[in-house]
Amino acid sequence: MSLAVNLLLGLLIFGYAAWTLTRFVKRSKKGKCAGCELEKTCSSGCSTVDKPDRLRS
Repeated sequence: MSLAVNLLLGLLIFGYAAWTLTRFVKRSKKGKCAGCELEKTCSSGCSTVDKPDRLRS
């Protein structure tokens, strides 16, 4: 009985870890703003943010 419970707990823990890692990799491939949870309501608008001018030497 305890072996079955231990196996079930182990499968749940490793399954959740695998799911979390897969989700992280998929989101990181999308990029910073596309992978963000606030993508649809974000007010920063990553595509409209101007890059600062470089200092000319």
